[in-house]
Amino acid sequence: MKIELIRLKFNNTHSYKYKLFTHCCNKIQNDKAIIFTGEDLIHSDDCLDDERYVPQFCTSHTEVITSYEDEWEQTNNYPIQFCPHCGKKIDIAVVDEIDVSDKYKELSKQRDELWRKCQRTDSKKKESELREQVRKLDDQINDFYELCEWKGEY
Repeated sequence: MKIELIRLKFNNTHSYKYKLFTHCCNKIQNDKAIIFTGEDLIHSDDCLDDERYVPQFCTSHTEVITSYEDEWEQTNNYPIQFCPHCGKKIDIAVVDEIDVSDKYKELSKQRDELWRKCQRTDSKKKESELREQVRKLDDQINDFYELCEWKGEY
């Protein structure tokens, strides 16, 4: 299974999008304990710093931690390099890097301007319309951070 990633650079950070790929077998696609993520990765000590944040197929384990009177869920994702069902190698590579800073700044600026207008209007109808526009811009801005399929835009 080969997965090609695109690194998006913006706002002094980066995120990843993946190109459409085909799973090596149906079992890995339907296995709820195996996920494709870049969060809560647990690496071995021989992992390079650049590799620590690249999304991986992982076995995911969530447990409830209790300490004194606090309780929370902790998820650990352990990267795998071979499919546990069919044994095929999982190749993940960053094939392109795109700077989308200008688009991110533009959307953020539009959002801030609309939010200011929303806070200053006396009309409930206008406020509702502006809030809806802000929500749509928030969705577009949040999409920069999400690990999802690359649509070829930005």
